[in-house]
Amino acid sequence: MSLLDIVLHEPRSVEETLRLLGELEDVRLVAGGTDLLVDIKQGLIKAKNLISLQCVQSLMGIRKEGGMICVGAMVTPKEILAENLIHTHFPALSDAARSMAAEQIRSLATIGGNIASAVPSADMPPPLIAAGASIILDCGTSRKIELERFFTGARETACGAGEVLVSVQIPIPPPGTGSSYQKLALREATALAVVGVASQITLEDDRIKNASIVLGAVAPTPVCALQASELLCGQIPSETVFEESASLAIQAAKPISDIRGSSWYRERLIPILTRRSLDLAVARARERT
Repeated sequence: MSLLDIVLHEPRSVEETLRLLGELEDVRLVAGGTDLLVDIKQGLIKAKNLISLQCVQSLMGIRKEGGMICVGAMVTPKEILAENLIHTHFPALSDAARSMAAEQIRSLATIGGNIASAVPSADMPPPLIAAGASIILDCGTSRKIELERFFTGARETACGAGEVLVSVQIPIPPPGTGSSYQKLALREATALAVVGVASQITLEDDRIKNASIVLGAVAPTPVCALQASELLCGQIPSETVFEESASLAIQAAKPISDIRGSSWYRERLIPILTRRSLDLAVARARERT
């Protein structure tokens, strides 16, 4: 099927989007299109109708709502990089946005698309999960689901038929919190992660009060390295503690071998990137105490 055979619809609201989802057959939502259109051209996905979300204003913008930062599903990595609220509270998300491919992609891709595509190597989910983010889905009534629970497999999610991802909600962390996202990517593979590691650390009296380590591109879905995170709690940050935590992080992974790297290679990258992520997260946390 050629892209010329597909009918493009451009609703102006979520309500109109939901109506079209209910009326049309062989339909797909398209945000930035940086993943979906490539998949269609390669014959991986077939669709007779595309519903573009580019004109739905309610899906745009970044704002503070109570103790949350609300990021619209159509916000681009370029907008994330320009937003001081993100840079201040969630530098790991800025790291992820900065690492995504080229300038053209960062201007077109969206946070909602990066999440909803559920590609194992996606950059946004690990730092968002480390920060305790949730997403809002709308099918006429809205529901909130923790992002960690949203992914059910490679390219599979808990999004129901007729639901639209409308926003991401990230709880504002307490003072003394820092985060970091580190990845290794191959330029030949358009900067897709071979391994990605996000961490978020909260310090209190220079001890680690809370810690979260999340791995990307080493399993069908992003995975929380729970044992590695729990080991850090109550500890004074040190090279020895980080080495031990990084070694434990490997246990959460189920890497595969593909064109970007072997499972053996990925396993050896995990502790290296985990240590780097923890080092920078703690340095940033100390800046905010």
